Amino acid sequence: MRCALTVLAVTLAVAVPAQADRRVDAPPPAREFARVFIGLTTAYARTLDADLPRIGHARCVQAAPGHYMCSYAISMSGRLPQCHLMQALWTPRRASTITVTLAGRTARCGTLREAIASLR
Repeated sequence: MRCALTVLAVTLAVAVPAQADRRVDAPPPAREFARVFIGLTTAYARTLDADLPRIGHARCVQAAPGHYMCSYAISMSGRLPQCHLMQALWTPRRASTITVTLAGRTARCGTLREAIASLR
């Protein structure tokens, strides 16, 4: 799944809408982080106008400010989705808005808990 890793590793910047009560640099809640993660990878695939894998069904938790763990599915035309798990950092002032620190496949991806349990 080298293409999927390429999508994750790509350097992208995103303009996150500023809310009145928080700065753009502030780490978003887990649900918003998942939305941004899917949006970034989808936008990148569209810029290449290629049949790259698409990331979806991301479910994230925030372990500490700016530190996330997510399960997600990678879909490609004509294939069953593959389940994955990642740890990532919110890095809006770097070249990449999201920095993936660890990622790999899992047997299940219904929820984050199921993805982690399937590693045993």
